[in-house]
Amino acid sequence: MAGRADKNRRSLSTKELMKNLVPQYIDQCIQCHRCMDVCPVTKGSFKINELNDATKQGFDVPPEIQEFAFNCVQCGKCVPVCPANIRRDYMVRYIKFKLREQKPWTYKRYLFIKGPNLGSLGRIAQKLFISLKKISVRDLACFFETAPLKKAEVLFYPGCYIYSKKTVRQTLRLLDYIGCPYTVLGGVTSCCGAPHMLQGEFDSADHCLELLYEKIKAIDPKIVITACAECYVAVAQIKTTYNEKFEVLSVVEYLQRNSSEFPNIKIRGKILLHDSCRFSKDSPQGSAARHAISTFGELGEAPSAQGPSCCYQWNHGCDQGNTARRIAYLAEVKNVAPTLACNCLTCYEELKKLRTDVEVIDVLQLFTESLDNAQRKER
Repeated sequence: MAGRADKNRRSLSTKELMKNLVPQYIDQCIQCHRCMDVCPVTKGSFKINELNDATKQGFDVPPEIQEFAFNCVQCGKCVPVCPANIRRDYMVRYIKFKLREQKPWTYKRYLFIKGPNLGSLGRIAQKLFISLKKISVRDLACFFETAPLKKAEVLFYPGCYIYSKKTVRQTLRLLDYIGCPYTVLGGVTSCCGAPHMLQGEFDSADHCLELLYEKIKAIDPKIVITACAECYVAVAQIKTTYNEKFEVLSVVEYLQRNSSEFPNIKIRGKILLHDSCRFSKDSPQGSAARHAISTFGELGEAPSAQGPSCCYQWNHGCDQGNTARRIAYLAEVKNVAPTLACNCLTCYEELKKLRTDVEVIDVLQLFTESLDNAQRKER
């Protein structure tokens, strides 16, 4: 869902598209309640018809549904269970759009320095943030907020997570190791717009996506890689909207294509893969991560058949049950494996904050550990 397809052709903006879709979804809804039954966040005491009414244009959103909308993490678990094939996640996203002037502070704080559409205070804070980061992380500073000047076969797009030092350093090391001809595009000024989209800030999301498209087009890559599932979805949307030919891969997918370059050795024991909302078990990204774990360790079986396990990042702490659910999930993981590997950077950043007996790692860490292990043996 994004604005311009090219200079001569315009598609509907996200706001216009949602205004068309939501009434159709409401008409299709059979009020079976299955979407609410599988929803992992705290829900109020309301009926589906009340939720549908709150979604309509011109209708007020009652307090209990406001609370639910801000608790929503946009995980999409409500989608596959719907017998009417509607997108309840889009409908709740539209409620967030209606409530965008009433967002909690945690929502506003998350977008405070992201993207180009900032107020004067936001622009000042953004510049200060970038300046401080360039001083504190000197080895990566050359990649911060700079549009690449050269074309490259592979574009590594870390987006806002360029400031996640460990993951970015691991990725750059691995790309260098396999001799990948890459360039880097990242920074809060090159935000993909996914955080804005998930908050219902449709205009800002569309604008971010258009600017990102222009930067990618200037590089003209054959492949775009990223370790963030939200960035992946946004870049895939650019590919579709603008009818581009480049491939979109997760970093792990790309590394698996070059798996022969890495030592084929077992360096760990049992590891469980965290299936994220957007990199599901059956997706190419999930399959690549499973293959990597099986190469460097022993792949554990998921503790339950509940499908993807949410990290609860995208309600920005509004739901007081987030921490308890994360801890309960990691307690289940501990019964299966001592290590949980994340295929999505958002999940990794969120779950590693918890102090539990489960070690939380990025799947990329397995590749770097294999290189370290081989180098030690050579010495």
